Amino acid sequence: MAKGNLEKKLNQYVADLMVAYTKLHNVHWYVEGKQFHAMHELFEMYYDKVTEDMDVVAERMLQLDMKPVASLKGALEITKIEEREERFGKDLEFVEIVNKDFEYLLKLTLEVKKEAEEAGDDPTVDIMNEFTAYYQKQLWMIKATLA
Repeated sequence: MAKGNLEKKLNQYVADLMVAYTKLHNVHWYVEGKQFHAMHELFEMYYDKVTEDMDVVAERMLQLDMKPVASLKGALEITKIEEREERFGKDLEFVEIVNKDFEYLLKLTLEVKKEAEEAGDDPTVDIMNEFTAYYQKQLWMIKATLA
């Protein structure tokens, strides 16, 4: 299995999930507005899922004899998810922020899946298929919320 490109993509995934985890805490803590309660709970559900996924990807990398990024410094060097400053904001504004990040994560999931297919790594393909279904469903729900 050619692991160079796959390892790079998987590390991108881990780094982006690390930053997404922190950013989801940010919007969870700083959300205000009429949908506060629902959004507060939703963002918590999202960061719980992101941390589970980060663990799944990092452990898969270790199974493949790869080194997952495991420091904030390392993650911040390669992440493509922008951090968010500490300030309060409105519920739907924060849903739009999550929407943008989830669209990016869906795109990255499909890129990782392609690399895994090219490497003949069916278990990683299966993981990415599960993540694809998750992001597609969440993006559908987010779009309905923003409609």
